[in-house]
Amino acid sequence: MSVTIDIKLFLVILLLIALIVLVVYAVLMIRKLLVTLDRANKVLSDVEVISEIAANRSQDIDGIIGNASDVVYDISDAVAGNANVVSAVSSAAKAAASIKGAFSGKDSDPDGDEDTRSRRRTKTDKKADKEEKKAAADSERKQRRRR
Repeated sequence: MSVTIDIKLFLVILLLIALIVLVVYAVLMIRKLLVTLDRANKVLSDVEVISEIAANRSQDIDGIIGNASDVVYDISDAVAGNANVVSAVSSAAKAAASIKGAFSGKDSDPDGDEDTRSRRRTKTDKKADKEEKKAAADSERKQRRRR
């Protein structure tokens, strides 16, 4: 018995075998891709949690820096004789309490009027802060000129 296969039939059979191998390979690759996507989703959810924690801590640190600058400003005024010592000491206590709260992990406002994490700075607050800093700088320049 002899089997005769022409070249056209041989190429079609080879093409079908290659197509079957390609489909199996594609299915295996998609399966691995789904596992990878699940892991990427877990990593992204962890990144979201970590970035939220970092954002909250940066707001805490912003409050601490604001309190520390108030302390320095009040102390410099007290030294210059423009303010009383009581306001400088109260500002120092407020700054110390905010630093303690940051290191202990608790959010506390020494005045007790709001939670530091829930406090959001608005554009008007930032503008008012800039105006206060500008006024303070102007008064400091005037004092230096008087000397």
